[in-house]
Amino acid sequence: MAKVRTVRSRLDTVVQRNSRITERSLALLATAAVLAFLWLAREFLMPAVLAIFLAFTVHPVVSWLERRHLPRWAAAAAGTLLATAVVAGIFALLYGSFSAFWAELPQYEDKLREAVQGIVRRVAHLQRQGEAMVKPPPGGVKVQESVPWGVLLLGTAQGALALAGEATIAVFTLYFALAEGPRFRQKLLTALSRDAQARERAVSAIAEVHHDLEQYMVNRVAINTALGLVTWGIYALYGLEHAAIWGLTTGLLHFIPYVGPAAGLVLPTGMALLQYGDVQHVLVVAAIYTGIVALQGNVVDPLFLGKQLRLSSIVIFLGSLFWFWIWGPVGLFLAVPLLSAARIICGHVPRLRVVAEFLGE
Repeated sequence: MAKVRTVRSRLDTVVQRNSRITERSLALLATAAVLAFLWLAREFLMPAVLAIFLAFTVHPVVSWLERRHLPRWAAAAAGTLLATAVVAGIFALLYGSFSAFWAELPQYEDKLREAVQGIVRRVAHLQRQGEAMVKPPPGGVKVQESVPWGVLLLGTAQGALALAGEATIAVFTLYFALAEGPRFRQKLLTALSRDAQARERAVSAIAEVHHDLEQYMVNRVAINTALGLVTWGIYALYGLEHAAIWGLTTGLLHFIPYVGPAAGLVLPTGMALLQYGDVQHVLVVAAIYTGIVALQGNVVDPLFLGKQLRLSSIVIFLGSLFWFWIWGPVGLFLAVPLLSAARIICGHVPRLRVVAEFLGE
């Protein structure tokens, strides 16, 4: 009997070990499948997810309209129209401002020529240094004599159609997220009615996701709008041309953690170099930008956002790089709310709480 119990114990140990190995293998395969799906379906997922998170920003307006006895579908339609008008207005302002800036570029021709000549001299110097190590390919260098206008126009048309399709997906997703959100929540809770613990966890997770992301999106939009207006006003008082562009781009880039504020410094300082042509004004413009950003990061954000999303700084940084790798620039805008939603959901699933601990601060 002792031998039989020993054999059974060994068999149970082997079965448990194989079960754990199988479980981990399936988890790795599932993760790889999810990553592949996120990348392959990015043209559909990016606008849809962007619209869902935009719905958190518009939801207070929809709730306010509902409290004024407006039907849910009408309130959702009004919220969708408001969000679409704001986004379209931002794009129209950017397009008009950059078009005006592009039209004025010939005025900076001399300064641009000097800058380009300096770069050309530097490149030529580096090229002469590398000629000893690099040999030209056999048959010489081929020069394309004309611009492939057909390919260029086809690519432009395809890009415009793709952008129109993504915009359509975003608008419809936004409307249905606002109009059908409560109904889908109720359907989910009804499906979990047989498991009281799962239902309780789902209710808690949904409430926390909705509360945290709605507060974050609304506060972030308000803070970045104020940042853009302040930057616009200060640059306009200083006399920097096209101050509206630099204020708008500063507000938009601050949706991107770490990388956005750093990239926002390049645009106004480049304009100062073109406009004034000396280092002194460039340093003043850079100091203005750095002071505004430092004030927001050290005073305004902690005061109004604080540790709202409870995410680790290293997780935000690496997560932003990950979503940029998956979805490009749109992924940078969505990285923080996606990471926050993942932390909350994992925290309410017992087997995934270790993931929530790693994501948390």
